[in-house]
Amino acid sequence: MTNTLILYGSRYGTTKDTSEKIRDILEAKDIEVSLTNVNEELPSLSGYDGVLIGTSIKISMWTKNIKKFVKKQKKTLDKRDFKLGFFVSCGMASEKEKIAEAKEKYIEKKMFKLGVKYDIADAFGPIYDFSESSSMSKMNKNMMKAGLLDDGWENVEDIVYDLRDMDQIKKFSEEFAAML
Repeated sequence: MTNTLILYGSRYGTTKDTSEKIRDILEAKDIEVSLTNVNEELPSLSGYDGVLIGTSIKISMWTKNIKKFVKKQKKTLDKRDFKLGFFVSCGMASEKEKIAEAKEKYIEKKMFKLGVKYDIADAFGPIYDFSESSSMSKMNKNMMKAGLLDDGWENVEDIVYDLRDMDQIKKFSEEFAAML
């Protein structure tokens, strides 16, 4: 059976949820998936047919531990015998016309700088969670509210805005599965 590792770094839960959705799509295609939070454990990359790495973007930066993991595993990633995919969750990708720009800025340029080649990549929109149970800090909520209000959004209290394109996530997942 084909197996894949999905390693993610998530600040507020969007990248985790997106990773779970990708896992579900891959498992429906009979691909065994190990889903791992980079903050909880650092797995070996050996024995996988595919590895997907996902990170959230905040202030134009990947999560610290994803960046550290990719730097540390650079030699393994260079000499890999598995397919490598990379994805980000970021606000810029919530606008279809800016997805290519988000991919270039947050994946292509950063991976080039790190010297890591990959087989597939994409940028997905975020989830903005303004509910009381949200893990977003008060400061971030206020910053997000200000930005959204400027765009004409009126009441963002206690609302979850899922700005991801589920068809885009499905297409990315299916393309990765076909590569395996």
